[in-house]
Amino acid sequence: MNPAEYMRMFESEDSHWWYVGLHELILRHVADESGRLGRRPRILDAGCGTGRLCQLMSSYGDVDGVDASPEALECCRERGVPATRCDLNDLELEPGSYDIITSIDVLYHRGIRDDVAVLERLRSGLRPGGMLLINLVAHEFLRSTHDVAVHTRERYTIKLLTERLERAGFEIDRITYRVALLFPLIAAYRILAGKFANRSVQGTDVASDVALPHPLVNGLLLKSLRLENRLLATRASLPSGSSLFAVARKPAGGRHAA
Repeated sequence: MNPAEYMRMFESEDSHWWYVGLHELILRHVADESGRLGRRPRILDAGCGTGRLCQLMSSYGDVDGVDASPEALECCRERGVPATRCDLNDLELEPGSYDIITSIDVLYHRGIRDDVAVLERLRSGLRPGGMLLINLVAHEFLRSTHDVAVHTRERYTIKLLTERLERAGFEIDRITYRVALLFPLIAAYRILAGKFANRSVQGTDVASDVALPHPLVNGLLLKSLRLENRLLATRASLPSGSSLFAVARKPAGGRHAA
């Protein structure tokens, strides 16, 4: 991301509707997995950003965070979250060392040279049966100035993410679009914003959509995501949305178990 985006994220992540709704969805899966295991899981946040998710997941398990950005790691330190500098392209994990790995809005970045290779590295670090949680941006037609600011390489579809997860040796537990109830509004805004996405050569003066709205608006938008999260808790799949969410597992045996 543009360096300034890390501070924008740090300042809004605790209360911004988009982050809060996503984190609540992730934490439900982490809590369920912890209950299923009957112990505190070992968790890796691969691409931990400013560390808020690590902070939240520490209530349920023992969490490690890694990120390639010095700005992100500085924000982690300010939160009191221990995190290590690491490029996911070169990540080497001890095989079978984690019960849960999260990779939230990371694989689509232009700094990721081969998303399947990174997924294979993450799979290696999971114990057999271990869980991977992924969130990614969806639909290329939504590309806009936001993508310039956060360095988006590509936006995904269910078909594309399914194919890449399976190539990396994962078994998909569930995959769905999300931020669906707000999708028409987001699509209209992004399509208009996309007309201006190529006006800056470097894009360093372009800001993302991460800005904390008025509390009333923020509360209404969060209610929308919480309603959606309740639908997803029933294992419903949403037909479209601005993001993709997937739960995948390392096979318990067979050729991809290593």
